[in-house]
This record gives sequence, structure tokens and C-alpha cells, in this order.
Amino acid sequence: MTLYFFERIADDDFIGPVIIAAPDEDGAWRLLAGRERSDVDALKTLGWQIAQDLAALPARPTIVYPSHYRRAILS
Repeated sequence: MTLYFFERIADDDFIGPVIIAAPDEDGAWRLLAGRERSDVDALKTLGWQIAQDLAALPARPTIVYPSHYRRAILS
């Protein structure tokens, strides 16, 4: 099982993180689509994206940043 961190960022709105546990990415998108009462393609058009996926729990306490935050910190 993998944890998928979804978010949607727009000019005037931010939704997230929505954290979904699923066996794969397709399953995670389907669960998000069910939650949002929409279909996957419509969600992607609206700007939903996977900010991070966490396939294993960290071995020690840590802060888990979405991948684009980590890139910004390292830049």
C-alpha cells in the first residue's frame, strides 16, 4: 500500500493535501475521483496532481514534504 498526497493549486484556491492509501496510482486516482464525484480526466483538467507518494513509512520521525517543496528547498 502506498500513500498518495494529492493537491490542487489554482490562482485563487488551494486544496490539499488529500492523502489516499491505495495499492497503485490508478487506484488512488479512482478513489479521489469518487471523493470528488468526478472522473479522473476532469480532476486532472482542474489541476489536481500527486504532490508526493510514500511507498514506505520513514524509519525515524521526520517531516514529509511534497516532492515539489523538496525541489524548491534544494534549489
